[in-house]
Amino acid sequence: MKTKQTDLADSLMERGYRMTPQRELMLSLLGGSDKHLSADKLLMGVRKVYPRVNKSVVYRNLELLTELGLVSCVDFGNGRVEYEVHRHPHHHHLVCRNCRHTIMINSDTFAELQKQLSDHYHFIADMDHLALFGLCHACQTKAQAQQGHHPHPL
Repeated sequence: MKTKQTDLADSLMERGYRMTPQRELMLSLLGGSDKHLSADKLLMGVRKVYPRVNKSVVYRNLELLTELGLVSCVDFGNGRVEYEVHRHPHHHHLVCRNCRHTIMINSDTFAELQKQLSDHYHFIADMDHLALFGLCHACQTKAQAQQGHHPHPL
Protein backbone atom coordinates (compact mmCIF):
# COMPACT_ATOMS: atom_id res chain seq x y z
CA MET A 1 0.00 0.00 0.00
CA LYS A 2 1.42 3.38 -1.08
CA THR A 3 1.42 6.25 1.36
CA LYS A 4 1.86 9.98 0.75
CA GLN A 5 5.40 9.61 2.14
CA THR A 6 6.17 6.82 -0.36
CA ASP A 7 4.78 8.94 -3.22
CA LEU A 8 6.99 11.85 -2.18
CA ALA A 9 10.06 9.61 -1.94
CA ASP A 10 9.28 8.12 -5.37
CA SER A 11 8.83 11.59 -6.84
CA LEU A 12 12.20 12.71 -5.48
CA MET A 13 14.00 9.60 -6.77
CA GLU A 14 12.39 9.88 -10.22
CA ARG A 15 14.00 13.31 -10.47
CA GLY A 16 17.42 12.09 -9.36
CA TYR A 17 17.23 13.02 -5.67
CA ARG A 18 17.25 10.73 -2.68
CA MET A 19 15.01 10.82 0.35
CA THR A 20 17.46 11.84 3.06
CA PRO A 21 16.44 11.42 6.70
CA GLN A 22 16.18 15.23 7.03
CA ARG A 23 13.94 15.53 3.96
CA GLU A 24 11.79 12.68 5.18
CA LEU A 25 11.40 14.33 8.57
CA MET A 26 10.63 17.72 7.02
CA LEU A 27 7.95 16.23 4.78
CA SER A 28 6.54 14.30 7.72
CA LEU A 29 6.35 17.46 9.84
CA LEU A 30 4.75 19.43 7.02
CA GLY A 31 2.34 16.64 6.11
CA GLY A 32 1.37 16.04 9.73
CA SER A 33 0.59 19.68 10.45
CA ASP A 34 -2.91 21.08 10.05
CA LYS A 35 -1.44 24.51 9.30
CA HIS A 36 1.42 26.04 7.36
CA LEU A 37 4.84 26.04 9.01
CA SER A 38 7.57 28.66 8.79
CA ALA A 39 11.14 27.61 8.08
CA ASP A 40 12.02 28.43 11.70
CA LYS A 41 9.24 26.21 13.08
CA LEU A 42 10.34 23.47 10.74
CA LEU A 43 13.95 23.88 11.87
CA MET A 44 12.85 23.53 15.51
CA GLY A 45 11.00 20.31 14.65
CA VAL A 46 13.96 18.87 12.74
CA ARG A 47 16.36 19.77 15.56
CA LYS A 48 14.30 17.73 18.02
CA VAL A 49 15.46 14.65 16.11
CA TYR A 50 18.71 15.96 14.59
CA PRO A 51 19.98 18.57 17.10
CA ARG A 52 23.06 19.47 15.06
CA VAL A 53 21.33 20.06 11.74
CA ASN A 54 22.36 23.34 10.15
CA LYS A 55 19.72 25.95 9.37
CA SER A 56 20.92 26.03 5.75
CA VAL A 57 19.98 22.34 5.34
CA VAL A 58 16.35 23.17 6.10
CA TYR A 59 16.33 26.21 3.80
CA ARG A 60 18.02 24.36 0.91
CA ASN A 61 15.60 21.45 1.25
CA LEU A 62 12.59 23.78 1.39
CA GLU A 63 13.84 25.48 -1.77
CA LEU A 64 14.31 22.12 -3.52
CA LEU A 65 10.98 20.66 -2.38
CA THR A 66 9.18 23.84 -3.45
CA GLU A 67 10.95 23.88 -6.81
CA LEU A 68 9.93 20.24 -7.38
CA GLY A 69 6.30 21.06 -6.53
CA LEU A 70 6.19 18.76 -3.50
CA VAL A 71 5.84 21.66 -1.07
CA SER A 72 3.87 24.89 -1.52
CA CYS A 73 4.80 28.20 0.04
CA VAL A 74 2.69 31.26 0.69
CA ASP A 75 3.25 34.70 2.18
CA PHE A 76 0.45 35.50 4.62
CA GLY A 77 1.77 39.02 5.15
CA ASN A 78 3.23 38.28 8.57
CA GLY A 79 6.85 38.82 7.61
CA ARG A 80 7.71 35.22 6.75
CA VAL A 81 6.94 32.63 4.11
CA GLU A 82 5.11 29.52 5.32
CA TYR A 83 5.08 26.02 3.83
CA GLU A 84 2.87 22.96 3.51
CA VAL A 85 2.98 19.69 1.58
CA HIS A 86 1.36 20.30 -1.81
CA ARG A 87 -2.18 19.03 -1.44
CA HIS A 88 -4.91 18.13 -3.89
CA PRO A 89 -7.22 19.72 -4.60
CA HIS A 90 -5.05 22.81 -4.80
CA HIS A 91 -6.21 25.77 -2.75
CA HIS A 92 -5.62 29.44 -2.04
CA HIS A 93 -6.29 31.64 0.99
CA LEU A 94 -8.35 34.68 1.87
CA VAL A 95 -6.66 36.45 4.79
CA CYS A 96 -8.35 39.11 6.90
CA ARG A 97 -5.91 42.00 7.27
CA ASN A 98 -7.55 42.94 10.55
CA CYS A 99 -8.02 39.72 12.60
CA ARG A 100 -5.81 37.42 10.43
CA HIS A 101 -8.64 34.88 10.01
CA THR A 102 -7.81 32.68 7.01
CA ILE A 103 -10.26 30.96 4.69
CA MET A 104 -9.12 28.26 2.25
CA ILE A 105 -10.68 28.48 -1.21
CA ASN A 106 -10.52 26.13 -4.18
CA SER A 107 -8.12 27.06 -6.98
CA ASP A 108 -10.98 26.79 -9.50
CA THR A 109 -12.13 30.18 -8.20
CA PHE A 110 -9.30 31.77 -10.20
CA ALA A 111 -9.63 29.74 -13.41
CA GLU A 112 -11.48 32.51 -15.25
CA LEU A 113 -8.96 35.13 -14.09
CA GLN A 114 -6.09 32.96 -15.31
CA LYS A 115 -7.82 32.55 -18.67
CA GLN A 116 -8.43 36.29 -19.02
CA LEU A 117 -4.82 37.11 -18.14
CA SER A 118 -3.67 34.68 -20.80
CA ASP A 119 -6.21 35.69 -23.47
CA HIS A 120 -6.11 39.47 -23.03
CA TYR A 121 -2.56 40.11 -21.87
CA HIS A 122 -0.72 37.02 -23.16
CA PHE A 123 0.48 36.57 -19.60
CA ILE A 124 0.69 33.26 -17.77
CA ALA A 125 0.32 33.98 -14.07
CA ASP A 126 1.98 31.85 -11.39
CA MET A 127 -1.07 31.11 -9.31
CA ASP A 128 0.28 28.18 -7.37
CA HIS A 129 -0.59 29.22 -3.85
CA LEU A 130 -2.05 32.67 -3.30
CA ALA A 131 -3.04 34.69 -0.29
CA LEU A 132 -5.51 37.51 -0.97
CA PHE A 133 -5.94 40.14 1.72
CA GLY A 134 -9.11 41.96 2.68
CA LEU A 135 -11.67 42.06 5.46
CA CYS A 136 -13.62 39.03 6.68
CA HIS A 137 -17.36 39.28 7.26
CA ALA A 138 -16.99 39.66 11.04
CA CYS A 139 -14.52 42.55 10.69
CA GLN A 140 -16.69 44.22 8.05
CA THR A 141 -19.68 44.01 10.40
CA LYS A 142 -17.61 45.35 13.30
CA ALA A 143 -16.31 48.26 11.18
CA GLN A 144 -19.83 49.15 10.02
CA ALA A 145 -21.10 49.10 13.60
CA GLN A 146 -18.27 51.37 14.73
CA GLN A 147 -18.95 53.79 11.88
CA GLY A 148 -22.59 53.90 12.95
CA HIS A 149 -21.56 54.96 16.46
CA HIS A 150 -18.90 57.44 15.34
CA PRO A 151 -20.16 59.26 12.26
CA HIS A 152 -17.52 61.07 10.23
CA PRO A 153 -18.39 64.59 9.08
CA LEU A 154 -18.40 65.11 5.32
